[in-house]
Amino acid sequence: MRLSFLSTTLLTLGLSISPISAFANPVTGTISGITDGDTVTVTTNGSSTTLQLACIDSPDWVNGQAEYYAQSAKNRLTQLLPIGSSIRYYPAGTVNGNRVLGVIFRNNTNINLQMVAEGQAQLHPSYRNSCPNSANALANALTNAQSRRVGMWNR
Repeated sequence: MRLSFLSTTLLTLGLSISPISAFANPVTGTISGITDGDTVTVTTNGSSTTLQLACIDSPDWVNGQAEYYAQSAKNRLTQLLPIGSSIRYYPAGTVNGNRVLGVIFRNNTNINLQMVAEGQAQLHPSYRNSCPNSANALANALTNAQSRRVGMWNR
């Protein structure tokens, strides 16, 4: 029943939307690593790129210590994007010059949005402008996850 409700909620939020028109061309690649709940390594044509999920933020490790819910968020992203899975992403800028910000899709599912809808991440206020087409959906997903007390909001 919980999965059915979650699936309905995600579809209502537009999780399976078509490619984001604000971004030019998607990049296809293969997941080769998961760093945390909002950062992955993608291999494209033999070259690896560190990709941070645009517009969202999940708990991190600080000085080697996991923040509340960091491991759970990483575990969920690993389930959604198993090593070797094919994805497409839409570049939305860079962070610190070495990480690409991107909106990731796997099987037409917006992974960024799904992580927020499941309470595994939140909308990152600093990056909101990086995702003009999905900022409202992300904000709605965050409000919904908080009100349902799912994921990291279940305290």
